[in-house]
Amino acid sequence: MARKLGRSWGVLATVAVLAATQPSSAGITLASAVTVPLAPLTNPTHVVVQDIDGNGVVDLVITCRDAEGRMGILRGIGGGVFGPVEVLPIEMQTDWCDVVDGDGDGIVDIHASVRTGWGRVAFLKGRGDGTFDPPTTTTAGRSGAGLVARDFSGDGRVDVAMLNYTSGSLQWWHGTGTGALIDRASVLVTPWTVGVSYPFHVASGDFDGDGDVDLVCSATGPTRLVLYRNQGNGNFDSGEAWDVPAVGKERPALANLAVADIDADGDLDILANGLLLMSPSVTVIWKNDGLGGFAVRETRPANVEGYAWTVQVGDLDGDGDADVLAGSALPGRLTIAEVDAQQGGAYVAVTTKSAGTFLRDMAVADIDQDGDRDVVAVDIAAANVLIYRNQMGGVAGDGGEEGSPATPSFGSAQAAVSWLAAWEGAQGSVAGEPPIVCGTGAGLCEEVHETPGCVRTLCCEAVCAFNPLCCEVSWDQPCVEAEEELCDNFNCPSAGSCTEFHPTLACDDEACCLFLCDFDPFCCSSIWDAVCAREATMYCGASACDIGSVAGAIQLPEPCYSHLDDGCNLAGGEIHPLCPAVYESTLASDVPRDTDWFNLSALPHSSVRISFATECPLMVQVVQGVCSGPLRVRQLTEVPPCASASIDVSVEPNLWLVLGVGNRERVIRGEFPCDLTDPNDPPPGPDDPPFVPGYFGLNYRVEFSACPRTGDLNGDGVVSGGDLTVLLGAWGSSGSADLNEDGVVGGSDLTILLSNWG
Repeated sequence: MARKLGRSWGVLATVAVLAATQPSSAGITLASAVTVPLAPLTNPTHVVVQDIDGNGVVDLVITCRDAEGRMGILRGIGGGVFGPVEVLPIEMQTDWCDVVDGDGDGIVDIHASVRTGWGRVAFLKGRGDGTFDPPTTTTAGRSGAGLVARDFSGDGRVDVAMLNYTSGSLQWWHGTGTGALIDRASVLVTPWTVGVSYPFHVASGDFDGDGDVDLVCSATGPTRLVLYRNQGNGNFDSGEAWDVPAVGKERPALANLAVADIDADGDLDILANGLLLMSPSVTVIWKNDGLGGFAVRETRPANVEGYAWTVQVGDLDGDGDADVLAGSALPGRLTIAEVDAQQGGAYVAVTTKSAGTFLRDMAVADIDQDGDRDVVAVDIAAANVLIYRNQMGGVAGDGGEEGSPATPSFGSAQAAVSWLAAWEGAQGSVAGEPPIVCGTGAGLCEEVHETPGCVRTLCCEAVCAFNPLCCEVSWDQPCVEAEEELCDNFNCPSAGSCTEFHPTLACDDEACCLFLCDFDPFCCSSIWDAVCAREATMYCGASACDIGSVAGAIQLPEPCYSHLDDGCNLAGGEIHPLCPAVYESTLASDVPRDTDWFNLSALPHSSVRISFATECPLMVQVVQGVCSGPLRVRQLTEVPPCASASIDVSVEPNLWLVLGVGNRERVIRGEFPCDLTDPNDPPPGPDDPPFVPGYFGLNYRVEFSACPRTGDLNGDGVVSGGDLTVLLGAWGSSGSADLNEDGVVGGSDLTILLSNWG
């Protein structure tokens, strides 16, 4: 399937010439890379520099998306030289790890994120000699990604936070001091966006200066930076998101992050390598205002070619400034930027070195004990470790350039990041050749997408046996049509109750299994996790309903695919609701999913009760902030299909009501029916089968109104004796019974309630 080349090589060539004319850095000189093969391991994803055997020489611990579920260890033997790879079998693919003493015995252990569909945290207890016990695991969300192991709660024990890539969530656990973890909580990352946020990398630091450890993550789907403030007890808030500044007409996509005081003003700033298709890649810098605010954002040149991926910081020239390293993919390049903190963190010299094929991750550390910091990187495509020795003040060449591999093209920077994030090439594969992907990380089988393969493994294999191009080029409309013909009966029924967690796919109720595996394909491609069990309880047996229409209701027509009121998501419009009007909205759409944004700040009230009726699984969010950031979720409520509910909201500036389809566990992307032809993807002919409504009808209608609270304190629809009981029980305190919002429940509130009796 032919696709447009999503990259301007003319622009890149011009930038390469300009870069060649820049003055070289006199203070930072890295020698050409020494390449250490990792065979038989494949697909290394992350490297940690740490002395794991207690001999005073640093070693390397490497996570891998290895075909046989292995990690790697390279033991340091001194002088920056490492022995051959030692295989650490754990029978699970891993994406990230921290090497810390997790059980308090004075010996470092490994906490690793398990990347396969059934996400887990693996704990490998260290024995003190550089070997580790077999892993014990803690169940997490879907597809573990970035991980941080630190003391969040301040009790001296190591806690763990991990991103669940496919679930779109951040999850954290409290450490017991024995290596075991107790589940604390999880939050959806930017649940108000038009799709799954795909959070990828998480980093830690005290960003707001209050003395405890906060978290920051990259959301690759909406290209947002998200800060989670520690509440002082090892729990985190719902997050604040800032966007990425545009470069021309493009918005850079994000993967890895780095944390440093780039401008030497005493607080921690955040950096990312920003991937662009039509321009050379950039480094994105969010500058801290000292209180954990990141409204000041800058972009700087980062790579002359290749897809930007990883970023790292470290003082490479010994001048006290945090210099910046940026790595890219296809071809691999390492860009070294000398930073002058006294000029606000400006780049004063930039050089570029060859770096294999896909520079997936890197670390900065003094590996040869000569007093300066070196660079260690992993190449996920070639399965190598690259070691760049620092020759501070010396002169080193690059050792020649490799030929550029064949480069795939993409429709957007976000699509490129998603494809690179799912990289899992077979051993010996050619970098840049789109891998055959069936399973977790691929697109939905029932939707057209640019990348090959789809998420339901058996279905994907059946379709690709019928049409090999579906697993070689892209999952286009013929692949979706083949899915409709070939995939109805895969996996269902199977062992295990549909309403209970079990670590196998599918479940025993055929009708429920078929429904949910289409509605949530993860349930038949990986395991029947807690989300599948909960959704089976909520949705199995559901049928379409019609909530009717209120006389005089204000209709908000939004034809499918038009996205007229998506607020901060798609630069769409917004609606200013007014009391006592009743509004009727629809959430039907395809990809991207539809969200409707309503500006609550326009209401002339200090507080309101918002009532809903819905035909579909409704996710109601109250979001505060401005589109560029910070945006934060103030309230999140789920309403089952064919049900009604209400929430109370205090009206403040920059307050939004955001309606979308989902629940508190999952932002739902698929099964959004449309009864109109997609103008960007019209059907191939007039004889197509008629449109079939989805599980929850055709329109996905939502009805709501927002009016001041007038005394209905128990939410039964009438002001009566029950409300009086609630008010008298709260006398002298504050809360929802404080109807005039003067801070205390008293005589004025009683007057308001009695005036609205009945």
